[in-house]
Amino acid sequence: MNTFSSIANHLFHPSYPQNHTPIVLCDFDGTISVKDVTDTLLSHFGQNGCDELEELWVNGKIGSQECMSKQIALMDASLDELNQVLSQIEIDPDFKSFIHYTEQNNIPVHVVSDGLDYAIEFILKRHGIEHLPIFANKLMHNNARSWRLEFPYANKDCIKQSGNCKCNHVKKQQHFSQILYVGDGTSDYCVSHNVDFVFAKDKLVNYCEKNKIEHCKITSFADVTSALKRAQHAVIPVMMVK
Repeated sequence: MNTFSSIANHLFHPSYPQNHTPIVLCDFDGTISVKDVTDTLLSHFGQNGCDELEELWVNGKIGSQECMSKQIALMDASLDELNQVLSQIEIDPDFKSFIHYTEQNNIPVHVVSDGLDYAIEFILKRHGIEHLPIFANKLMHNNARSWRLEFPYANKDCIKQSGNCKCNHVKKQQHFSQILYVGDGTSDYCVSHNVDFVFAKDKLVNYCEKNKIEHCKITSFADVTSALKRAQHAVIPVMMVK
């Protein structure tokens, strides 16, 4: 009988008092990381059936939670093999400078991802970033070659049927003066309606434009850092150049 256990370290989840600074919530795959981590792992280790599940998700037949759960269960890899692939995934070269700036200015940053907690932790640590709060799906391993997912942040009422309901995280941050969001894709659509301002890449730019969501188009985290610097003593949307 297989016994699965979490392979991520104890993830740091701080609490904050009433705060007059903003908080920045960041997507991971394609936003912090250059590549989509789950897609990369599945391209290396996914067995027959992964592409069919992806097609069902793209066509709206199943939610991302069901899709990812079944895809991860189809992975065949040892932990060492998984780590070798994760070691090749790069992050936005300006992300470390962004984190340095937010730490110097007491602006909290949370990673809020519908991806894999262990993968995010591993990649960030390899780039010298530790103790960043990570809220993501829990990757489980049986110490052989089988994998499973658990969903500690799922919400049965989630419109997108995501494994990690990002809108729920926003609800828990209402004590901050502003909630800012950085994202790039479909997993960021719903949450973009529920924050004060969005820094958008790729598909999220068009979505924000179509839905008249306050946003700024970015190409890297250098743009986010610059915007925060300009807005230190003002409201973000007023200071932002669209």
